[in-house]
Amino acid sequence: MIRRTVAKRLLLALKDATLAQQAAGEIFAPLKVSVQQAHDPASLTAELKGARRPDILLIDIALAGDDLGQLAQVRSGHPNLPILLAAKSPSAALLRQALQAGVSDVLGLPLQAAEVEAALQHAEQHRKQWNRWLRRETGALSRRASEMETVLSQANDGLMVLDETGRVVMVNQALRDTFALGDGDLTGHPVDKVLNLPGFAEALSAEEPLERHEVENHDGKVFHLRLANLPGLGRVLSLHDVSHFKELDKLKGDFVNTVSHDLRSPLTAILGYVELIERSGEVNPQQAEFIQRVKVSVHATTGLIDDLLNLSRVEVGRLDEHTAVDVRQLVSDVVRAVEPLAQERGLKVDLETAASLPAVVGSRTQLHQLADNLVGNALKYTPPGGRVRVRLREKGDQLILQVADNGPGIPLDEQSRVFDKFYRASNTQAELPGTGLGLAIVKTVVENHGGRIWVDSKPGEGSVFTVVLPVTIDA
Repeated sequence: MIRRTVAKRLLLALKDATLAQQAAGEIFAPLKVSVQQAHDPASLTAELKGARRPDILLIDIALAGDDLGQLAQVRSGHPNLPILLAAKSPSAALLRQALQAGVSDVLGLPLQAAEVEAALQHAEQHRKQWNRWLRRETGALSRRASEMETVLSQANDGLMVLDETGRVVMVNQALRDTFALGDGDLTGHPVDKVLNLPGFAEALSAEEPLERHEVENHDGKVFHLRLANLPGLGRVLSLHDVSHFKELDKLKGDFVNTVSHDLRSPLTAILGYVELIERSGEVNPQQAEFIQRVKVSVHATTGLIDDLLNLSRVEVGRLDEHTAVDVRQLVSDVVRAVEPLAQERGLKVDLETAASLPAVVGSRTQLHQLADNLVGNALKYTPPGGRVRVRLREKGDQLILQVADNGPGIPLDEQSRVFDKFYRASNTQAELPGTGLGLAIVKTVVENHGGRIWVDSKPGEGSVFTVVLPVTIDA
């Protein structure tokens, strides 16, 4: 008779030491099975953590516990270890409970050689099958991990994976090359020790994912930093070099400034000479009309230049100042400044605001442009006798500014384009002045301050522009 292979190492966890010794000599020795023994939970844990870990565990109900709680701990630490359970007169309920706990077989006490051998053979087959599956799955995971690492290493953007404690798990070659990190192993190093950049520590301290945060390296290059959370793993950090775009922005700004200056001078001269024509002598009605048209055209072109300059300044993406701005006072000043124009056109401007509101950190100049453009826009499109409502309030850690008018409104299919440059709604009256840049400036200012803006409008009923800005939180 050919014996089938059984496990070579067995941990015999029987509370009765005498019974365990007898079984080791009379049952397992003939099967050439090496036996380790444990007679209490502490020795069981020690043997499982030892250098010679067993192939199979045979444990009696006295050590496993009536609720088999000890087995759950064993399974969590050793998922591929086959377990045999021994009990006197095992009941059907125990058999069902044991199978649910992942036990390979249940044996009766006292142990019988033939029954034990069959159970060992079955458990050994189970162990080998489990190990084959584990090797196959581990190999697949290793291949996937290798493929992912290859993809990350070839990415042009600098990438770094961090664990939940902020230590480096992986760094791709692009990041190493960009910041001269060398070829050494950076795994386990604190990220702030690997990358020591101005503004980097503040970005890392953010609890929420960062979509865009700018940092500079020591050579003056600018990078967009993004941080994304990996639940249960940590965070992934990416750095995209935007120095070229920053240089283009600067060149664009310089170009607009230069061209605007070169255009403004002759326009000023034209306007001056036109006014001198009127003073030099009497002009006929047709000449007076032509002169007026020249004035309107010059003023319109000057307004366009001013808007282009303003848009160029705010589009750079940086705030020209960082200060705590009292938006309540700023909006009140804007409303007060437009009151003469509103009265001239027979319009009513209502301002609703709390007595005190938190400040917004940012540019006072840009925020003034924002409020001035929104209120001015509402006045321009509100018909005589209409009403403009300006509302400023706090909600949570945000400041909400709403400017509503009862003008012609914006067609639904055009509302997504109202913040585009040079765009004017199709139902705008041709005689109304405008460059189509005011709302583009407003949107850029809002984005520069980390806020949001949208419009709600119904044709014939008016429009409501809503701006949400983050406020200063006192420590």
